[in-house]
Amino acid sequence: MFRYILLVLVISYFDSSKGNPIANEVISDQELVFAMVVNRHGERTPDSEELSLSNEKEKLKNLTDVEGLEALTNLGKRRAYQIGKFIRQRYGSQGQNLVSNLYLPDEISIRSTDKDRTKMTIQVAMAAAYPPETEQQWDEGVGKVWQPVPYHALPLSEDFLRYYTNCEKFRNLMTAAKEEAVHQEFEQYKDLTHMLKTRTGQNFTENVLLYETLFDLFRSQVGLGLDIPEWSKPLLPRLSEAARLAYRLYFRTDEMKKIGGGTLLNIFVEAAKDISAGRPVSHRLRLFSSHDFNVGALMEVSKVKSNQSIPEYGSVFALELYKSRSKGDLSVLPVYLPQAGESTAKLMYFEGCEADHYCDFSRFEEMTKKFLLPEEEFYKICNIKTGM
Repeated sequence: MFRYILLVLVISYFDSSKGNPIANEVISDQELVFAMVVNRHGERTPDSEELSLSNEKEKLKNLTDVEGLEALTNLGKRRAYQIGKFIRQRYGSQGQNLVSNLYLPDEISIRSTDKDRTKMTIQVAMAAAYPPETEQQWDEGVGKVWQPVPYHALPLSEDFLRYYTNCEKFRNLMTAAKEEAVHQEFEQYKDLTHMLKTRTGQNFTENVLLYETLFDLFRSQVGLGLDIPEWSKPLLPRLSEAARLAYRLYFRTDEMKKIGGGTLLNIFVEAAKDISAGRPVSHRLRLFSSHDFNVGALMEVSKVKSNQSIPEYGSVFALELYKSRSKGDLSVLPVYLPQAGESTAKLMYFEGCEADHYCDFSRFEEMTKKFLLPEEEFYKICNIKTGM
């Protein structure tokens, strides 16, 4: 019972984004004409770095015999299904009617990072988003309830969604950020650092990102049905604070934000400009199955008002483009789902556009233009060799 109470506490500790709950009703004068949706994968098993911090390595390894490390768990698959249900309810015929109930390749594009957990997440999500209509049912058994929906993935070494591992420039900026932060916001955790080194054998002062790594380990353990260590329970509130600060280092400077989220932002803005100019735009719904750093980076460069807690497993952030039926004006709406299946979606506000949830597109473009980063420019900045 304790582990379930703990999980609720952990989620509530991190879920403090401000916004108004929303339903799926269509605003009468606003027609949704384009949406970019970025989600974090479902619950996963620990990765090797997290496992190195555990004093219960064998027990955790035994629990991950089937899935392996950093892999989607059964709970994560259920979470992914809830992501798909949200997509269908919000963007399908029963919601904003952006896409059909039929899977039509011109209506939607789907991209995943080249990680099993993100690829499995989007596969399960699409099973919920596109249960086959009669004309797409392909046999009398499984073909009546499931159809394959394609997605695309680039090698990790070339994918702008993996900027925090493949971008040399970003890694250098992160090194400087960690060195600066350890003498500033992490100074208050000196006593905690000593205690954690005793328990884990690793020096958190040398790498403050370990705070988030350890907290992720505990979240993975809870998801696997394993209680966290007794020694860590009194430390959990301070550890969660330090983990959030560690997560915030990925967005410490505008340059880091631009590298992390600028390319996603550029995709949205370019599509919106084409729509504004009356040019044809396919794939009016674009999905990205990715990681917490992608959800956070797009929120940062979009200038969403939020305290930027660590996005939960199954969190979803969307930039939606609307056209006024009466005036023809375009506006942008930020929508955040803290955790699919556990919470309701919220309308957010943009910084500098707080008078309404809907922000005039030209104003949004002006507010965010310094963060725009075309994909080819990302490769140049990050010194990545690619076929583009």
